[in-house]
Amino acid sequence: MAAPVAFAAPRENLLPNPDFEAEDAAGWEKRTPDDADRALSIVAEAAHSGKRGARITNRKATISRWRQGADGKIKVPEGATIRLSGWIRTDLGPEGYASLRLYCMSDRGEITAQRDSRQVIGKSDWTRVAAGMKVPEGTQYVMAYLELQNAVGTADYDDLSLEVLFVPEPVQVRRDLILLTDAPEEDATVRNLETLYPRRITRSAPGAQADWESAQGAIVYLRDPAKALDLAAVERFAASGKPVVMDLGVYARARGLELKETAGEDEPTLRIVEEDPLTRGFRAGDTIPWYGGARGAYTQRALVTPGRARVLAESSRGGALLVVEKVGQGSVLATDLITLPEPVWSRPGSFNKYLFLGNLLGKSARYGRYFRERLTYEGFVAAMRALAAENPALRFKEEGPAYGDYRLYSLNLGDPSRPAFLVYGVAHGSEWEPGYGLLELARLLASPEGKGLFDTSRYSLKIVPIINPSGYDLFIRHNANKVDLNRNAIDHWETYQGRDSNKDGVYGPGDSDWKGTASCSEPETRTLRRICEELKPYATLDFHGNAGGRGNNRLILLPRYARPENEELAYLVAEEFNQAFRDRYVLHEASRPGVQQYEIEAVQWGPPRPTLTAMATRDRLGFVCEVPAGYRSTYGTVFQTDVVIETALAFFRVYQKQP
Repeated sequence: MAAPVAFAAPRENLLPNPDFEAEDAAGWEKRTPDDADRALSIVAEAAHSGKRGARITNRKATISRWRQGADGKIKVPEGATIRLSGWIRTDLGPEGYASLRLYCMSDRGEITAQRDSRQVIGKSDWTRVAAGMKVPEGTQYVMAYLELQNAVGTADYDDLSLEVLFVPEPVQVRRDLILLTDAPEEDATVRNLETLYPRRITRSAPGAQADWESAQGAIVYLRDPAKALDLAAVERFAASGKPVVMDLGVYARARGLELKETAGEDEPTLRIVEEDPLTRGFRAGDTIPWYGGARGAYTQRALVTPGRARVLAESSRGGALLVVEKVGQGSVLATDLITLPEPVWSRPGSFNKYLFLGNLLGKSARYGRYFRERLTYEGFVAAMRALAAENPALRFKEEGPAYGDYRLYSLNLGDPSRPAFLVYGVAHGSEWEPGYGLLELARLLASPEGKGLFDTSRYSLKIVPIINPSGYDLFIRHNANKVDLNRNAIDHWETYQGRDSNKDGVYGPGDSDWKGTASCSEPETRTLRRICEELKPYATLDFHGNAGGRGNNRLILLPRYARPENEELAYLVAEEFNQAFRDRYVLHEASRPGVQQYEIEAVQWGPPRPTLTAMATRDRLGFVCEVPAGYRSTYGTVFQTDVVIETALAFFRVYQKQP
C-alpha cells in the first residue's frame, strides 16, 4: 500500500499581484485588447476583497481574456500537482460563461497541458472556482488565464491563487535494471521499457562489461539474437537470485531450441497454461490476443518445444509463448519482445506486452483480473449472486427497477446503520469495464487479502456495479429508451441543452446526451435517487470511462454542490492513486504522443449538468472518476480492473480519515 500523501506546506502563491491591489495591472496583461466588442479593466467595483478586482465586459458574444505568465517566469517542477483558484462573479446573458484556465507550456511555447475551471453562468454571486493538474514532462512554465467565453455581459475576478499542492517524491536514480541490447536508443521497445521503469534502466551492449553487482534485475533484448552474448554472466546473475527477462529469440538460441514465426489471417492467442505469480491476473485456460503484423498477416513467434523450461502460456498456433526456467536461486522468463509492437489501447495483440515482464520485475498486476468474456447483464447479476453466496460478509440486494424488465442490484458490506460509502458505475452502457472492476472490488474486500482495506468498524459500503442494464446489454451510451442517464438527474435539468449529435435538426431522443422528457423520468435515475435518499451516502464514487486518452480519462470530475472540503480530498485521492500505480503499467492511448505510464492527471470541476453524481453528493462528498473503458473486447481487463480497484482503495483511504 502506498504511504499516505499530504499537501505541500506552506503553499506559496506563484502569481504576482493576485488580488489586483497594485496601482497598475502589475503581472497581468490583456490577452485580448480593448475594442468595440470588449473592455478589460481593474476597478473597485470588481473587488471580492480589498480595493480592486479585474473585470471583463463583453458587448457581443466573443472570447475575452486577462492572462499572466506569458513571459515564462512562473516555474513549477515537472510531476507536481498545481491548482489555479479564485473568485468569479457574473452578470451574463443566457449563453456563454466565465472561467479560469491553466496552461502548461514547453520551452518552445507549445501547450503541454491545459485545464479549465468550472463555468460560472448567468447572473451569479461570488463563486470560488479552481482548475488543477499534474505538470507533464517537458513543461518549462505555466500561465493563468481569466476568461469570458462567448457571453454578453460582465464578469469580475479577484483573489486568484496559483499553488503547488504536491511535489511527488523524486524518482530515484537507481539504475538497478540492466537492459542488455543491441537496439538503438530510439527503438520503441527500449523507449517503452525506460518509460515503465524510469531512471532504473542501464543499457549495455552485448559485448560490453555490465555492472552485474549493482543490478537487481536484467532484460536481454537483442534485435539480432545471433550476436555474441555472455550467457554465463547472465546465468550467474540469475543463479544469485535475481530475475531475468529474455526475448524468446535470445532464449531459443541460448538453449538450442527451435523458434518458429508464423503469419496468417487468424488472430493468434496466448493461452495461460499454469497459474503463477508471473501470470497474476489470469487463470489457467484464459486466452488473450498476442500478435504483431497487420490484418491478413498476423505474426507470432513461439518455441516449438520448451526444453528445460516450464510452460506458462502456449500459442493457439502451437508452441510455447511464455516459459520460465529456474536458474539457481533466480528465474529466467522468456517472452516475445520483438514481434509484438508497442501496447496501444486499440491494438489487442500487443496490449499486454509488458504485463508478464512487469509481474516478474515490478508486480504490475496487484488486484486486477482478466475476464474471458463480456457477460450479458443476466450473467453479470448471476456472478454477483454467486459472489455473495461464497462470501458471508457480502449481501446481495435488489435495489429497484430499471428500464423495461431490468432491475438494479447491489453488493453490500458492513453494518448498514453506519455512515455509507456508495460506489457505482456503467451509467453509460458502453462504458462497461468499471462494473467488472467493482465486482472484483467486492470480491477483494470480502477476502482475507482485503482485510483492512475498508473500515467496516466505522462505515458500510454499497456497490452498484451497473446502473444502466439495458444500455449495457445493447452496448450503447443511453438506456434502451435513448436517454442519457447522466443528464437525467435534478440539478440544471431545466436549463441543460445538449447537442443535436444525430443531426436530425432537434435535440431529442437518440442524441448522445439526451436528457429525457423530465428530470428523473427514467426508472434507473429514480432508483438511484431513492438509494441516495434512504442511504444518505457519506461519500460517493461514480466511475465513467473513455478510450480517448487526453482530456477524456485519467481524470477526476468534481460535482458542483458537494461540501467545501471535497476538492482537496479529491486531490489527495489522485496523489494516493498515482503513488500506488507508479511503474506498473504503460499504454499508448488515443490523443497522446506515445506510450506513457498510467496516472490520474487532473482534478477539475464538472460543468453545470444534471448528473447522477451531483444528485448523490449534494452537501456530501465524492466525485466522478473517468478511467480507460469502452473497449470492444475484454483483452484489457486486468489493467482496467486494477485501475478501478486502486482508485476505490485510494478513495477509501482518504475519505475514511475524515470525522
